[in-house]
Amino acid sequence: MSPRYRPGTLQAAVMRGLAGIGVVIMLVTMPVVARAMHPLITDDTGTQGKGAVLVESNVNYMKNNEFRSTVVPLALTAGINETMDIGVEVPYLLLRPSAATGQPESGLSDVNIKFKHRFYEREKKEGEHDQSERSLAYQIAFSQPTGREELGLGAGVARWSARLLGTTEGESTEISANLGYDSSGKALRRGNFSFDNAVSLSVTAKYERPKPWEPVAELVVIRVKNADGYDRIAMALAGIIYEPSERFYVDAGVRFGLNERSEDYALLAGFGYKF
Repeated sequence: MSPRYRPGTLQAAVMRGLAGIGVVIMLVTMPVVARAMHPLITDDTGTQGKGAVLVESNVNYMKNNEFRSTVVPLALTAGINETMDIGVEVPYLLLRPSAATGQPESGLSDVNIKFKHRFYEREKKEGEHDQSERSLAYQIAFSQPTGREELGLGAGVARWSARLLGTTEGESTEISANLGYDSSGKALRRGNFSFDNAVSLSVTAKYERPKPWEPVAELVVIRVKNADGYDRIAMALAGIIYEPSERFYVDAGVRFGLNERSEDYALLAGFGYKF
């Protein structure tokens, strides 16, 4: 993520540390989906339905060079009507160490508020065999700076993001893609390092034939602006979702960085229950 500096210098160490903060906060504040997204970053177009409430929590462990972090968010998503959701997420963040202080730190991170609207649907008609169901939605998220910036737990200013979501459902597979813009790094400026204007593209595939077990795979590419130009973060994930009913799921996944600017790896596990 950060500009290239010769190893062994104090400035290089500082840049690596700030890059660690940027990756952690960006991944923590990516909007949480309304429907069994975890362990994926990519959201689908599904909504909860009017009056339904989904409660989700998970444990996400990430290693990035010498920095290790664990994020434990609690998220509530409620259906406004059949095509609209609103949600709130409160993440608890543990840093070992914090790149801001050089010491282990823990506490609440920035609170996220999300809104999703599915505005287009094409359902498969009776008798059609070659057609798949397609739908489009958008998601807007706002992050309130409740985490302490001086400890590396928050960005220090309010942030927002917007995403266009698309989902195609076939007989046995579901494919979703997201295109998004995220200002989440805008406040992370220390020294000569800046982390601004993240543009993300992600694609995920879910194989639904062996229900209740659903293997998932994902590819994510994020383009971020820094002081010297632009960097790319690339990640891939393999995971599985166990969904014995429409009301409950558990999941697990492993995510790997695909280039130098990305995290080393992340271990992810979570659950959700719908009321």
